[in-house]
Amino acid sequence: MKKIISTSAVVFLLALVSLSYSQEKTYTEKDAEISATIGENFTISLESNQSTGYSWSVGMVSDNAQVVVAGMDYDLPDNAKTGQGGAEVWHMKAVAPGTVKLMFYYARSWEKEAPAKTITFNVTIQ
Repeated sequence: MKKIISTSAVVFLLALVSLSYSQEKTYTEKDAEISATIGENFTISLESNQSTGYSWSVGMVSDNAQVVVAGMDYDLPDNAKTGQGGAEVWHMKAVAPGTVKLMFYYARSWEKEAPAKTITFNVTIQ
């Protein structure tokens, strides 16, 4: 009986974690303004083709750290072909009130030229 209860508890916790993760708001490059509350997780999804050597990096312009980067995933479409692009999905967490400007740079790490693309998000944390 204890084993059934333990298994049920684990399944419930896994479902709860996946539910909260799936409720994260996702923003794309067409979203210049982001609003979040302290403790809220959100994602920023940017088109990318890492097979070309390009990838996104992020910088913050702020006096304080209102947002932390919790990780990044590279998602390819189902049945992706060799060399096909996907999306870099940046997982962010709002940790303090205020505003921060997130700047993403699309570049090859070994090249010294300016990034091929720059995207800016203005984030307000309440």
